[in-house]
Amino acid sequence: ALHGMAHPDGELATVRAAGAAGVPFTLSSLSTTAVEDVCAAASGPVWMQMYIGKDRGFVRALAQRAQAAGCTALVLTVDTPVWGVRERDLRNHFRVPDHLRIVNLERPGGPTGHEGRGIGQSLGWTIDDTLTWKDFEWLRDATSLPVLVKGVCRPEDAAQAVALGARGVIVSNHGGRQLDSAPPTAETLEPVAQVVAGRAAVLVDGGVRRG
Repeated sequence: ALHGMAHPDGELATVRAAGAAGVPFTLSSLSTTAVEDVCAAASGPVWMQMYIGKDRGFVRALAQRAQAAGCTALVLTVDTPVWGVRERDLRNHFRVPDHLRIVNLERPGGPTGHEGRGIGQSLGWTIDDTLTWKDFEWLRDATSLPVLVKGVCRPEDAAQAVALGARGVIVSNHGGRQLDSAPPTAETLEPVAQVVAGRAAVLVDGGVRRG
């Protein structure tokens, strides 16, 4: 999220780097660059990461907008019903910097992330704590794009995702900063891959440093 905090070109710089490296780029819905501009700058596949917010109509519109822009998959993050208590962000009063915008989620008269103290207050409006498997099925049917489920650590959840039509499972603990005591992905990858058994793609992120 918020690549504009790291570089003036924001997500445009990242998608160019991904293209040069020959890897797909997943665009955060909390990006500082519009999905249309990112896809226009891409030389490889772009996937759109999604949260399920309270305004389901807006979520559907964003998914359809991503497809129209040229994204080739949706990545639904499912391990964030609420934002974790990130104490460093509370201490430094994190909020979206005034010179940046969350361009894909803003709407007239709505919140912007420029107010509050910490990610929970500034960005709590971007997610909904009522998320269930029904919401995955709803998003799955909102476009013709394949949907991957991100934030899976339990084999049972991976099996359910595939049974409901997920085209991929991304084993992730959200960098270890979202859910307390989440297991490392190096330990959960094997049981998830075993239960998926080749029926869908299995990807992994996290602190894997070497074989």
